[in-house]
Amino acid sequence: MVTAQSYEKLSESKGKIIFIDVRTPKEYEEACIPGAVNIPVFSNSEREIIGTIYKQEGKRNAIKEALKIVGPKVLELYMQFEEYHKGKNRMVVYCARGGMRSSTVTALMKELSLPLVKLEGGYKGYRQYINEKLPLLVKKFQFITLYGKTGSGKTDILKRLKNDGYDILDLEACANNRGSLLGDIGLGGRYSQKYFESLVFESLVNAKNDILITEGESRRIGNIVMPTYLYEALINSRKLYIETSLERRTEIIRKEYLKDGVEQEEIIKSIERLRKYINEKQVQEFINGVKNEDYDNVIKDLMIKYYDKVYSSKGKTYERVFNNDDEDRCVKELTDYIFSEK
Repeated sequence: MVTAQSYEKLSESKGKIIFIDVRTPKEYEEACIPGAVNIPVFSNSEREIIGTIYKQEGKRNAIKEALKIVGPKVLELYMQFEEYHKGKNRMVVYCARGGMRSSTVTALMKELSLPLVKLEGGYKGYRQYINEKLPLLVKKFQFITLYGKTGSGKTDILKRLKNDGYDILDLEACANNRGSLLGDIGLGGRYSQKYFESLVFESLVNAKNDILITEGESRRIGNIVMPTYLYEALINSRKLYIETSLERRTEIIRKEYLKDGVEQEEIIKSIERLRKYINEKQVQEFINGVKNEDYDNVIKDLMIKYYDKVYSSKGKTYERVFNNDDEDRCVKELTDYIFSEK
């Protein structure tokens, strides 16, 4: 008998759980439960073939084709599951809706003495849980939001706070984007909206206290749009401003954007998007500067002529301003101010 449990029930249980996503690599890459590993029953093309047969010939023939594909893979699947079982993990299997793929794999592996649990409702059931719980979870926190000009070091401050044991919500990390037109340089592929919301949920559910420090963002972060309830929580939060000199901002941006492995072509491609907002002559000057590796002057000009105008924080009222030309001092002053009042 296949044992199925809801995500809510599983999250209450103690011990290490590893979620195993048996959907196709394409489905997994689009969105998954954070931390889940992918052991696909079907490849992307195999899934398409089965779907076509189902539509054209019916369910029975689709099942026959599925069995024909899975048969030769049983040993390989077993060996992959066995590797995770060696770590004494509790293995929870899910597919799209908790249907045939996860049910079949769970039943088969249990017959082969691997104790698996199926996620009730599959990924769809998990998403329903997130959609219901995340808005309620957001309401439990007092948000403290850090604002400042591009390159003021807000993200680095958040990382320092996290390392020091404070609860943070790094929205840019959840979106895999730095929240600006050039914000995805060197970060790889984009995250989906669903995965963003899952990562936000993980940050909140793992918080130890009710004060959560985050960074001020526009509602849109790259391709991600913050849910209304989360964006409103930031708008209504306590707001602190991080002031940083132009020289220090240049240093921070150079360090962040020009990491090892970032190609000039990627930077130039991102700068070319600015044609929608500034004149062609200025864009070409930026591109020439990159080609000549005159990065500091390009960064300064971008901030002065574009970022500081477009991403202005005017109109907001801040409790206090903190200078970040010395990060150690800034972090200490921030924490002293925030937590001495509690």
